[in-house]
Amino acid sequence: QAAPFVAGKKQPNIVFMLTDNLGYGDLGSYGGGVIRGVPTPKLDELARQGMRLTNFNVEPECTPSRSALLTGRMPIRSGTDSVALPGSPDGLAPCEYTLAELLSDAGYATALYGKWHLGSEQERLPNMQGFDEWFGIPRTANEAAAIAQPGYNPDIPLMPVLEGVRGQRSVEVQPFNLDARARIDRNLTDKAVAYIQSHSGGERPFFLYVPFTLPHSPPLPYPDSVDPSLTQYQNVLAEIDSNAGRVIDAVDASGIANDTIVIFASDNGPETIQGIPVAYGAQSDSGPFRGEFPSAWEGAIRVPCIVRWPGHVTAGRVSNEMVSILDFYRTFAKLAGASNLVPTDRPIDSVDQTDFFFENRESSNRHSLLFFLDSEMLAVKLPRFKGHMRVRETSHSDVMMPGQQVYSGKRVELASPWIFDIQNDPKELWNIAGMNNWLGKVFTPLLTAYTISVAECPNIKLGADVCPWEVGKCTDSLKGA
Repeated sequence: QAAPFVAGKKQPNIVFMLTDNLGYGDLGSYGGGVIRGVPTPKLDELARQGMRLTNFNVEPECTPSRSALLTGRMPIRSGTDSVALPGSPDGLAPCEYTLAELLSDAGYATALYGKWHLGSEQERLPNMQGFDEWFGIPRTANEAAAIAQPGYNPDIPLMPVLEGVRGQRSVEVQPFNLDARARIDRNLTDKAVAYIQSHSGGERPFFLYVPFTLPHSPPLPYPDSVDPSLTQYQNVLAEIDSNAGRVIDAVDASGIANDTIVIFASDNGPETIQGIPVAYGAQSDSGPFRGEFPSAWEGAIRVPCIVRWPGHVTAGRVSNEMVSILDFYRTFAKLAGASNLVPTDRPIDSVDQTDFFFENRESSNRHSLLFFLDSEMLAVKLPRFKGHMRVRETSHSDVMMPGQQVYSGKRVELASPWIFDIQNDPKELWNIAGMNNWLGKVFTPLLTAYTISVAECPNIKLGADVCPWEVGKCTDSLKGA
């Protein structure tokens, strides 16, 4: 049994690894691994050493999930509830208070190596949002594929790989071309390992955020590690396990395992887009759930998450309690002894899960979630039931996309909510709304509470530089919330 966490003790280091569109059914500990032809021994061992969550929820798309992690706020509040097209306004407003800023103010060293996707302009990059240093890409991996597309205009520059330090402009390392795409996760893993080694004996705790770019399309493995007997995606899955394993091993070899929380998760469910240079065939898998990103089907929002902290997390624990990526904000603040730094002048949707993760509490402190995409409410989720107001459905027209068809699909506004018992019906196939309208009395207060919260503190518009609490648009009723 793990020992309870005691407030006021030494601040733990935090290593947070986040993959990009890894489905629920890919890892061995989640029903994949050897079944998919690729064992994942390093991450399966992490699951044996820690806690495996089977009802861990993220947001419908990449940018929203990263925003939720770093602000503890539903992305619709921050103007980050969808992925912006390159060239359009994007990212977190500088006036948001990120998890990196909070932990930095609590005495932590902070670093990010990997995919950012929360702002392309200099003032919105990680080194201006609380990270002491960073290396990676500002947006997303499929931009590397542009150069291989027929008709590509070479006058349009490729997205750069960047690096930067706090308070200074980030600088270009190289263009993010297909070769860089295949090598970047190994490169950022090298940097993460070196960071752990150099900071393991320091006086300050550290927050190391490692948002890998794999397996997002195009899923290109590191050139010298390709097994020709495996598919492109199988090679990528093996690399994900290897890279994560190197980070875990660095923590253990540095002698700081007992002082370090290690988390491995995914930002979304599968993305299986085909096209140059993606090899034809199966890619990431959503396991027992329906759908892929970007949507609110379980296959899009329910992903792997493993939490390890020796002495505080019971080894081998498995829980189907509902947890959100939002919840790490308040939880890490509590562990850092910095709950007083969590803002009270704006809605914070994060729930403190310290006792659930680290004190053997059986039940999660989260009881509901709302899902939005492109400013539209998609669904309300309870631990057992889920109501869809709008769905993203596969295209049934002549316009098709090989592989994943959500992008060529349709937004469907339902005549009345579809309700599913996601315990009995994890694939969300049987609409039980007809005999369960009593759930309206559960869903409606949640929707009303959200509407009231927006009236008290308006949502930020995409690309805005000013936050409502800076200009007196948030009411005093939020104070102390």
